[in-house]
Amino acid sequence: MEKALKEYEKRKKEAEDKQKRLKEQYTSKLLKKKKEILKNLEKLEKKEISKKIDDRIKKIVERERRSYVDTLRRTLERIENIEELGRFLPELSKLHISHGKYLLLVFEKEIYAINKLLKAVSEEYSEYIRKVSEISIEPIELDSILSDIEYARRQLENEEGDLRLLKNELGEKEREFKSKIAELEKELEKIESEIRTLNSLIAKDEIEIRSKISKLQKPIKRMRTGEKTANEILKDSSYGIEHPEEFLSFLIKIRSRLEGKYKQTADWILENLESKSKEIQERKRKLRELENKRAEILREKRKFESEIEAIKKQILEQERRIKRLKDKLLELEKELDESLSKLEKLLNTSIDRP
Repeated sequence: MEKALKEYEKRKKEAEDKQKRLKEQYTSKLLKKKKEILKNLEKLEKKEISKKIDDRIKKIVERERRSYVDTLRRTLERIENIEELGRFLPELSKLHISHGKYLLLVFEKEIYAINKLLKAVSEEYSEYIRKVSEISIEPIELDSILSDIEYARRQLENEEGDLRLLKNELGEKEREFKSKIAELEKELEKIESEIRTLNSLIAKDEIEIRSKISKLQKPIKRMRTGEKTANEILKDSSYGIEHPEEFLSFLIKIRSRLEGKYKQTADWILENLESKSKEIQERKRKLRELENKRAEILREKRKFESEIEAIKKQILEQERRIKRLKDKLLELEKELDESLSKLEKLLNTSIDRP
């Protein structure tokens, strides 16, 4: 391929040299014709208008001549070589046909002379473009493509190296966290069991006490004591559990007014409420501690899981980058193959692919 590239550069240089000589040759022709056109414009500018021409027509002709001469002169002065001519050909072509009809009637000979030169200039430009096209060599950007391929391959190698490091890190973290997470889950399972047991015991005791207090709501209502404690108990039996001292004090006051089963229930409450209430509060305290510990364990477990998820996300992003690089590399290799095919056709030879 190196030999083919050298041959291509040699032919390209030869073509460029020919194009340069061609440009100089046709620029020389153009400048001569430009000079002739400018001389003709000067003659047209200075030539007297026949006295036989009507004054009204004469004014129109003078205006058309001035516009024609000024516009054409300005356009020509901006053209320095044959390649620049291409940009101004549309303007020159327009001038070639858009001069005023009176101007052509009065200065037919001069206008035709200028138009003939403009036509010759246009034809020479077409001839120049054709000859340039014949000797041109299609540009083949092999160096830049090869450079891009090399850069893309280096990038791909680096990204794949980073991916391997991330996968190794993930493996290490998963091994490290596996035993830690297993320990946390074991501890969590034990705590969950204790929480369930405590909830069950608390619920059982609360139901028992509330049931006893509820039995007293009927006689308390009949007593119409008007006390705050009585009103609260009538609204919600759990008030007695939450305010045991207050409720027991109230119960002592009304015990003598209770009879039969109600007195028996009151005696059970007087005997058991304080201890059971303390037991419930102690269990609730332990329950809060366990729930806090559970939340702490879950946070720690989530922290480990989050670290692993973060690495997995990095891996996915890295894999996406690698895919984009591989796609780009395939595209560049396709461009290289197309460019080498053009070079093979140009040099009429076979080139080994890198």
